[in-house]
Amino acid sequence: MITRRSFVSGLAGAAIIGPSRLLTASSCPGVGGQPLLTVGALSDLHVRLAPGGERLQDTYTTTTLVRALEWFRDSGVDAVIFAGDITDSGLAGELMAVADAWFKVFPADKAPDGRHVERVFVTGNHDWADSPRAVKVFADDERRRKDILMFNPAKWWDAAFHEEWKPHFVKSVKGFPFVGVHWSRRDHGCTGHDELFTRGLEEFYDSIKPSIDPSRPFFHVQHPIPKGTAHGDEAWGQDDGVSTRILSAFPNAIAFSGHSHMSLTDERYIWQGEFTSVGCASLRDVTLSAPGLLKPKGGFENGKTPKGSFDKYDAIKAMGVFDRTECRQGQIVRIYPDRAVFTRREFMTDSSLGEDLSMPLPLAEGKPFAFKPRREKAVAPEFRKDAELVVERVKGRLRGNGKDKPPKADVWQLTIPPADAVASARAAVYEIKAVAAEGKDQVFGMQIPGMRFPLSDPRVHAPCVFRVACERVPQTGFEFQVRAISCWGKKSSPLLYDIRKDAVAKA
Repeated sequence: MITRRSFVSGLAGAAIIGPSRLLTASSCPGVGGQPLLTVGALSDLHVRLAPGGERLQDTYTTTTLVRALEWFRDSGVDAVIFAGDITDSGLAGELMAVADAWFKVFPADKAPDGRHVERVFVTGNHDWADSPRAVKVFADDERRRKDILMFNPAKWWDAAFHEEWKPHFVKSVKGFPFVGVHWSRRDHGCTGHDELFTRGLEEFYDSIKPSIDPSRPFFHVQHPIPKGTAHGDEAWGQDDGVSTRILSAFPNAIAFSGHSHMSLTDERYIWQGEFTSVGCASLRDVTLSAPGLLKPKGGFENGKTPKGSFDKYDAIKAMGVFDRTECRQGQIVRIYPDRAVFTRREFMTDSSLGEDLSMPLPLAEGKPFAFKPRREKAVAPEFRKDAELVVERVKGRLRGNGKDKPPKADVWQLTIPPADAVASARAAVYEIKAVAAEGKDQVFGMQIPGMRFPLSDPRVHAPCVFRVACERVPQTGFEFQVRAISCWGKKSSPLLYDIRKDAVAKA
């Protein structure tokens, strides 16, 4: 049986006389409050070349990446995780630009104090595809094929990072194993669910299982979310379940994944069950995951249609998609003998995303980040007592399909005050109901962009403007009801506004 005492002493012993014998008793991490291991974690960098391939495209550069790496460096990291989608078009020039940024901050993989900083980088679907984005960079087929990463990964991985490329690999950092899993299947493209991203993972784990100490933490890195874990069962970007089956045999495993771009301010980004699963958000653009209790038939009014991420936008919507690129996130994980501590950061504003999150070790003994007890304890967000819903009928532009010019239409515009009366319960989405007397209610949803930022950010406390075409709500008297919903699906008391029959007739 693994007890906390034996676990802690095992970690300390491994740190002193572990397999690599890198440390002496006098420099033992974990003594005096120092971590045993410090890891920086990023995902979905999406560095992109401009047409012609001579430079990086504006807003898809490595500027934010360098900023993040410098934060890691100055925080004393021992390793850095990139959980896939390092490039946007799957081209060698994009990978080389990322390598240049890495070696600018960590020349020869070293920090200024001389310590080695290990790379734990894996590919994602964008890295492993001959995508339409690559065609936009190099229109000539022959020229483009020379630079497509998946056609010669060994060549380009060695050229960029000076190491051998393998579909699955293990690295040891200060005695802690890191298992990396590349997206490496050519016969299955990205679908956002049940991702078939690799082959032979079960056989690979069978081969390395004897070398993994089940009583100590080890790290697993892949691009898609292990199915049914971080961000909930309905999260976009889950794998087909292979990693969940494998890792369930390792209660002290910590899996890092990306793909979803979902925010680190979503309390579900850390999941604990048979193992621990951690989402890595995105260093390119951050979105929000929708609570399972709200599934608007037409999708979120400031989001995409529910059928799939690659469908055209609903032409009748009166709101544009919110700007995901204004938020870019990453985190540092520190492993101590008795706990793992997560520090989250937003890099556009260089600000903390909230208090550090502490997870007791060993993971096998307790699961404070399990979803069910957290959901049961969670409270609903609420509007302030003096909050008022402002409703106006105005002219608005509807969202168009393709290159069609969006038409104008009569639009109901709702100015919704922030639901910030309970600081510990953040609103992720607004549910807007148009409740008709005859019972034919219409339900709409709006994602709250400010939810991705720290509580100190003014955008968290700013009103949101919601718009819906008048033809989509009841044409007789009805009432608007607005509720704020947390990431756990907890609903606030409603804000109400009665649209009288005579007001509708006169509008």
